[in-house]
Amino acid sequence: MAEGFLERRREPRVPMRDDFKVGLPVGLTVRLMDISAKGLLFFSPQKLKVGQKARLRTTLGADPFNVDLEVRRVSDAGASGGTRGGYRVGAVFSVIDEASARSVRHFLSGDFQ
Repeated sequence: MAEGFLERRREPRVPMRDDFKVGLPVGLTVRLMDISAKGLLFFSPQKLKVGQKARLRTTLGADPFNVDLEVRRVSDAGASGGTRGGYRVGAVFSVIDEASARSVRHFLSGDFQ
């Protein structure tokens, strides 16, 4: 026990190796710029890496849309498109369930509320 420190844990802790990595999901609000049947372009205030995986949860019209993405392209947004700073991120859908595929088809057809 460290001097002046009262140990209150009931279970032991084990130190981890320095090379043990853990990913923590982080929420990030982005602005969707365009969408296709295979992927999308969005504005992000945070820089992402090419190859990075992400999960997008939103609605298209009134339909829920939840997909796993893989980042394919990242560029500095500069002052283009009314944005100041930030990044334009192009991503492809790496996993899309049937309900979300139906949602994007419905949205792309223009037949939505």
